[in-house]
Amino acid sequence: MFNNPFGSFQNTVAEAKEEREQLDRLLTISTPRERLLVAVTVLLLLVLAIWLFVGNVTRSVALDGVLVGPGEKLTASNRTVQAFVWVKSGAAPHIGPGMAAEIELATAGGEAVALDGEVSEVSAVPLPEGLAAFQAAAPVSVYRVEVALDAEPGFASLAGVKCRIVVELGTQSPVELFRMRRP
Repeated sequence: MFNNPFGSFQNTVAEAKEEREQLDRLLTISTPRERLLVAVTVLLLLVLAIWLFVGNVTRSVALDGVLVGPGEKLTASNRTVQAFVWVKSGAAPHIGPGMAAEIELATAGGEAVALDGEVSEVSAVPLPEGLAAFQAAAPVSVYRVEVALDAEPGFASLAGVKCRIVVELGTQSPVELFRMRRP
């Protein structure tokens, strides 16, 4: 546009004005189909904005570990099991007693068994001095989690069995979830 050294200034300005007028014409919404498209887009953005503040997202955390035996609170109506699990340092404060939990076990036959229950106790496990240096470098900590099972597991002994404990942390709105992930 302004790169022509031999053109007059008035011609250059006239060309620029023509381009702006063409842009103005391209941005007009004239047909009913275009108006419908704009209305649908605005409606979708409005629904998304409402969902960000009012909607719910269920959160859970999966903990890998090893079952170490029966829990301390063994009664006739409920059975508890203890497990040593590896918890990321950011997730540890969110796990507490009363949260729904599911223990997933891999049996010798290769099939998975799920035991439903509720977290009854969570506590940090101190590591021996030789392993403390590794814990400082790793983003995980070892915790003892005690889970009260809803039903008898049907196994004679669960000690030493690898497991995954999925703990339901509850629901949050998406905006709260985004705020929590920010450093």
